[in-house]
Order: sequence, then structure tokens, then C-alpha cells
Amino acid sequence: MKKEVNYLNILTNVLLGRNSKITNAIGYIDTGNSLRCSVTGRHVAIATYEVAADLISTDLIPLLEMYRKDPFSMYTHQDKLPFGFYLIPYKTICADDQIMLAMDADYMFVDNRYVERRPLVGISPTSFKILHTNKCILLNKNYMKRGKRHVKHYKGK
Repeated sequence: MKKEVNYLNILTNVLLGRNSKITNAIGYIDTGNSLRCSVTGRHVAIATYEVAADLISTDLIPLLEMYRKDPFSMYTHQDKLPFGFYLIPYKTICADDQIMLAMDADYMFVDNRYVERRPLVGISPTSFKILHTNKCILLNKNYMKRGKRHVKHYKGK
């Protein structure tokens, strides 16, 4: 007997806030995402360009555009990154020695549950879609573990 995958168990609604800006995205619970920033020690959720652009001021859009065109060009500008932005080296199953631009956010809610204060949001250098939308975020498996602590279970009488 084939086991069917219930996509509602791995897809979720995410609300992110940063500097008085708020955006929502479709989140994917990515059990393979264990990316951690070596500078801050925090776990990284990976968002699309569209999510990141909604969270930053318009004067920072050129920074995102430069990163999107050539992620490795960020090495020459790493000393000039705005406060709250980081470069995170990482590797995938397809390639070693990659670089990801990441930024601090103020908070993240997953399915109406407060999951993380000051989450670190990496910006994917490539675009991807979930459910036909490009406003997506791959949630770090450690964020999901922490989010479960905030859920209270009450026994019915």
C-alpha cells in the first residue's frame, strides 16, 4: 500500500517582520536545512529574493540586485555590508564553496505561532517557487523544533 504525502504537514504560513516592515510567505519545513551562521551561531531560514525585498528599505535593493547577479561579488563588499547583514559560506549536495547573503529579522511566526525572535534570514541566490508563488521560505529544522515549544496542548474534559 502506497503512503500518501500530506503536504499540509510540510507547508506552512510564515509571517516575518523587520524594521516595521512585514511580509508573509509560504514556508516549507526543510528537514535538510541545518545551515548555521558561523559569525552569529544562529540557524538560517532561506528566503527568496521577493521575501527579502519586502523586508528591506528601498535604498538596500541595489545590494540585493548585486548579490542576485553575482553572489561572489559580495566578498569585495563584505566590509561595507549594512548593520545586520552577513555573508554565510555554505555547500550543497551539488556544489561546494557557495556564499549566501543573510539579514537579521525582528521576528518570525509560523502558522500563527511565535517561533523565533531575531531570526536570521538567508537570501537564496536562485529563485524557487512553492505552490506557484515566489514568496517562499525554507525553514531551518531547528526553528521548527523551537516553535513546537510555544504550542500548548490542553486536554479536553
